[in-house]
Amino acid sequence: MNSSGHLTKVEKWKSKRLGASYQPAATTRKDSTSVFDALHEFIRYMKDERQASPYTLEAYERDLLRFATARETAGADLAIESITPEDARNYMHAMLDRHLSKATVRRSMYSLGSFFTWAVKWRVVPFNPVSQVTVPRRERVREVRALNKRERAVLIAAADRLAAKSSRTSSQQAPLLVRLMLKTGLRRGEVVALTWRDLDLSRGELLVRRGKGDKSRRVPIEDKDLLARLEALRVARQIDLPGNETALVAPVFVSTHGKRLAWSSFYRLFHRVLKHAELKGTGITPHALRHTFGSMLCANGVPVPYVKDLLGHEDIGSTMIYVHSTPGELRQAVRSLYE
Repeated sequence: MNSSGHLTKVEKWKSKRLGASYQPAATTRKDSTSVFDALHEFIRYMKDERQASPYTLEAYERDLLRFATARETAGADLAIESITPEDARNYMHAMLDRHLSKATVRRSMYSLGSFFTWAVKWRVVPFNPVSQVTVPRRERVREVRALNKRERAVLIAAADRLAAKSSRTSSQQAPLLVRLMLKTGLRRGEVVALTWRDLDLSRGELLVRRGKGDKSRRVPIEDKDLLARLEALRVARQIDLPGNETALVAPVFVSTHGKRLAWSSFYRLFHRVLKHAELKGTGITPHALRHTFGSMLCANGVPVPYVKDLLGHEDIGSTMIYVHSTPGELRQAVRSLYE
């Protein structure tokens, strides 16, 4: 517990995962700092001083809690000062032994390294043990492809079929979720974080409040069917009832209990849609829907700077991956030299 006697967010998480009998672990020495206490302070630092986005905070907390819980489960010393480079290296190898992807291992070790960099800065520990660990090289990035016209139609139809045959709350939202991602290019985190106050259906636009890099942007919605589906859901949820201010900050995509759709539920839903579409194993990911939106904009002659702003890119170089040249276009470009 913290000094006020209340459970910290970390302890609440552990209580939920480990059962009601869980009691916050004590450090082995009175003059030491528990890794759980340090983690709580690090997350608060990232939120208040670094103003990290909710997605970044969630990722840090998830990765670091796994490390801390692994030490507790193994009966290791929970004092942050006791963690050595060998401990960090063994944790990394344990992840690799579980056949986690190199990208996942790299991200987890990066989170751990950032945590200890903060601890060194604030003199909680004398050095960063992760700095002496060599993490796996970055895997070659798989090319993200855009969905063709047939695949887009098949995916939308599969989402509709899933909603028609399933009474699950998440499945009922599949048609809207797939259409929204295909027709706005939102990142998966931006979709999950979308609230009703972010939607201005009369003007046909949505506001991404805290996108990647904690930047906001407005995205027009020109698809009438998508606007109608959003309006129908808003009416069904009674969002516009007078005095119902709480409903405006409620998430658009929710769990069975009406809370924000969890990451795990989002991915399970997406894979159920892929299965119904018979598109599993084709390389289609949630990001592929965003890639499709960007590619379609460029294919229709939208200037690259406009595409950059619509997708919320920091660097225009990131937007250039959506500019595809066909063999016919390349031949015509060369032919123009001789005309």
